[in-house]
Amino acid sequence: MSYRRLLPAFTGLLLAAGILLWFIARAGTSASLGVFSELDIGVQLGLFGGVLLAMLMASVALIQCQIARPLHRLVNYVKHQQDGDRGEPPKSLMRRQDDIALLTKKIQRLLVTLREQNEQLLEQTLNDPLTGLGNRRLLEQRLNTALPLSRRRMAPLSALMIDVDHFKPYNDHYGHLAGDDCLIEIANVLRDIFRRDTDIVVRLGGEEFVVVLLDVELDEAVRLAEAMRGMLQAVGIPHVESPTAPVVTVSIGVATAQPGTPIDVENLIACADAALYQCKARGRNCITSCIVNVDMTPASVSVLG
Repeated sequence: MSYRRLLPAFTGLLLAAGILLWFIARAGTSASLGVFSELDIGVQLGLFGGVLLAMLMASVALIQCQIARPLHRLVNYVKHQQDGDRGEPPKSLMRRQDDIALLTKKIQRLLVTLREQNEQLLEQTLNDPLTGLGNRRLLEQRLNTALPLSRRRMAPLSALMIDVDHFKPYNDHYGHLAGDDCLIEIANVLRDIFRRDTDIVVRLGGEEFVVVLLDVELDEAVRLAEAMRGMLQAVGIPHVESPTAPVVTVSIGVATAQPGTPIDVENLIACADAALYQCKARGRNCITSCIVNVDMTPASVSVLG
């Protein structure tokens, strides 16, 4: 039975009950009703109550079947969607030709729209809007999953702190739009070099980038850093205001925690930042690397470039 037919069915039920009640009420006052006229008042009242009870039970069953149960299935569908289930609504609801089916379809479209918007919002909160690389929040989220695995495997962990040389003079000379284009090009170079699924590449802000490499020894980390530095220099973005080179260059500090070293990413990045500072002290456009001690301090430093 369709929901649209519920009102006529309910009206018919009330009409039938009303006719029965009318006959019972007339039984005590009219001898022409045959068997009803022989009933005493107690039996008449019993019949009267029975008809009312039957009408009430039929009404409840009708409402339960046509409204309450479908709405309960709809509520369960919404709850499952909240729990991450992306299944379709119950077919029994979609086949209906009433307002409940219309409501189900609208809720389904709304949930799909909300899910897409939430995914877009999550992507925006985890990615840098300019370069499309990850941000610090993505770094923390990825490391929360990757670090326990790295500890169990006793694998090395390397961090690269990357800074664009003389970026403020570049912005002042070429303008902020050109500065944005420069950062986007650097991000593209980073994507070309660090391609593993486990590589974590983020923009910290301004002209600073961080790369965290899981299960990568110091020599390999330095090799990748030099590949990135050389590729960017080969791109040849003009930089007439740079005292280091006629093109845009980067300085990179590399720090590696050997297997078995207690891994603290914040301190590891701080060590890479300290190595980067030494790059700047040596004239920029170079790579400084270091091995991190158990107390998360640089043990040895080497310079490349």
